[in-house]
Amino acid sequence: MLSKNGAPTRRSSRVTLRVPLRIYEPDSSKRFLVEEAHAVKISLWGGLIALKAPVNRNQQLVTVNKVTGETTDSRIVYLGPMVSGGSRARLVAIEFLRPSPGFWGVVFPQPDPGRPQMRDYAR
Repeated sequence: MLSKNGAPTRRSSRVTLRVPLRIYEPDSSKRFLVEEAHAVKISLWGGLIALKAPVNRNQQLVTVNKVTGETTDSRIVYLGPMVSGGSRARLVAIEFLRPSPGFWGVVFPQPDPGRPQMRDYAR
């Protein structure tokens, strides 16, 4: 979706919050742990996570919030730069495949339709 000036818009606000996660590869009979990771920014529709495992854009994952115990299916929508500091992690944006408003354990404000929000996975 584009704003009046042609810039991409966000569907909801983002919150900087470190959330511990478990990331799995989906499988019909078993789940295979990809890694223990953490979110660095979250939104109603997904989040930006620091992930060391090699992954691909559009790859589907099962994401588990270790604090709330909530589980949701997601897909990778953005592969970002490597995180500095020697962790060898890269910033990866995930998008939930189904609405998951309780996944993060945070209540997000409704976006103001008169005020466009930027939609840029790199931030």
